[in-house]
Amino acid sequence: MKLTLSNLHKTTLFAATLLCASSFIALANTGGCDGCPAANETEKTANVNPLYTLDMDTNIILNERLVRGGLLFDMEQKKVVWEKNMNVAFPIASLTKMMVALLTVEDIRASKISWTDQVTVKKLQIAYQRGRRKVVPVDEVYSLEGLFKAAMIASDNAASEAIATHIGGSVPAFVERMNNRAQELGMTSTRFSNPTGLPAYRSVNDNKSTSADLLLLSLEMMKYDEIIGTTSQGYADVDNGHTTSTLRNHNRLVIDFEDEVDGLKTGYTRRAGFCLVATARKCNHRLIAVALGSNSPTLRNDFVKKMFDGYYSSIGLEKLGNNQQTVQAASLSPDASYLTKTKNYLYHVVKRGETLVEIAQLYPGITVKQLLSVNRLNYKRMLRAGAKLRIPYKA
Repeated sequence: MKLTLSNLHKTTLFAATLLCASSFIALANTGGCDGCPAANETEKTANVNPLYTLDMDTNIILNERLVRGGLLFDMEQKKVVWEKNMNVAFPIASLTKMMVALLTVEDIRASKISWTDQVTVKKLQIAYQRGRRKVVPVDEVYSLEGLFKAAMIASDNAASEAIATHIGGSVPAFVERMNNRAQELGMTSTRFSNPTGLPAYRSVNDNKSTSADLLLLSLEMMKYDEIIGTTSQGYADVDNGHTTSTLRNHNRLVIDFEDEVDGLKTGYTRRAGFCLVATARKCNHRLIAVALGSNSPTLRNDFVKKMFDGYYSSIGLEKLGNNQQTVQAASLSPDASYLTKTKNYLYHVVKRGETLVEIAQLYPGITVKQLLSVNRLNYKRMLRAGAKLRIPYKA
């Protein structure tokens, strides 16, 4: 085919028109000028949460390799001052129970349920019959308040499932409520498949969330004093009508830094690693920390403590523990509660059914942690009626 000069001119003109159109489209997609944001930049700006700003504090020095993701949030200034992968979803294990706690308290405030509700928990118990070891199912009845403590302080999975069934009618129905509430809070990267945080058969079905989403959940939980009132307890008693158990908080920071760290929840599975959402308050300045995917509880706790310490120091406050005024000895004693008194100790005679938590409450200034240390006890060990406990005493 031969091209005439006229056809060649038309072909050249058409090609030039296509080139200009392509350039215009490309220019439009990139913003059109140096002063206009690119499309991806506009999207990024739209994703900024209106509840807080991101303002990284360079005074917080951390070994970021110790966690997969996390953040530190200043509630007073409403800003995230440190973060790593805060918008990336990871398995969250028992941090799941934070949503269980929120729905429980919301229903109680709405008068749908009560703390005194009696809830049956199905457990498996080891029994011996004619010398043979058997696993038999047993039913134990607890108050809803007792189960709430067991789930949030000791991370008891059976307690969390029992709460889910009591509130939702069934576990699947309650899980649906969990996911719906997450969406209402703006937790768009969160998905729950159970109320415990236990791993699913397939990892794709594990409960997952982001540090940013967990922050939104924490902020909602902080509206309810009942939650912090529970998670701030280093030790707590739970009674099922037959026996009383003393629970120890899995969040060691609550025990080590009493009256400063008061929450919120720990979590662990092999796929999730060791996780923690912690809350601290110093001079009425509250912080929320999230740490996901650490290799050990010690590394996780140290990491979160360094977050708190680094930022508190940055704003002119003392590190955790520096201003604690721990009373080392009881200044008063209840009438006729002790058998003898020496220069340094009272000797408390344990009554039938008495627990360490109850005994500590009898002596102002004494904590369960002190009783455990002074008497070299394990918190799981049952107290024997008639036993003598040493109580640090100041005349």
